[in-house]
Amino acid sequence: MKKNLLIVFIAVAAICFGFQAKAQTATSGPVTVNINLTDAISITLGADPTVNFDYTTAADYAASKTVTKANHFTVVSNKPYDLTVTAGGAFTPAGGPALNIVTVTVPAATANGGTPVANVPLSTTAAPLVNGSTASTGAIYTVDYTISNPASLLNLAGSTYSTTVTYTATQQ
Repeated sequence: MKKNLLIVFIAVAAICFGFQAKAQTATSGPVTVNINLTDAISITLGADPTVNFDYTTAADYAASKTVTKANHFTVVSNKPYDLTVTAGGAFTPAGGPALNIVTVTVPAATANGGTPVANVPLSTTAAPLVNGSTASTGAIYTVDYTISNPASLLNLAGSTYSTTVTYTATQQ
């Protein structure tokens, strides 16, 4: 029994003294972190983009008329940008009013830090609407469409005269 006890004691001592604490050495590995940016810009139209000028009474033909489209479109751009407006063609059906009877304005309060150009007449040539808007994750624009002199609507047949207007955001 003493012999067994001695063997156990020696085994425990060998285990305890056989392991020596060794200091861990530090190691490191460099990691590269990249941020890959691509210029991004988009325009998203609001829920109801159609603009309707309704001339139903004699009084409608005697005064200017403005249709305000709040939340007309939203621009997302990672860089400053300019906005232009272009009409796709003449009002149809043929014989409709001249394009420039309708002017477009972005109120300064919704120009996203840019400089709005007032009363931009519709044209088939791109015209500046807002210059120098700031980068944004969601700039919401209000647009005022105005017919200041409806006299050119006189003598036109009763119909719906339409054109397509395109807004373009271009990064600087």
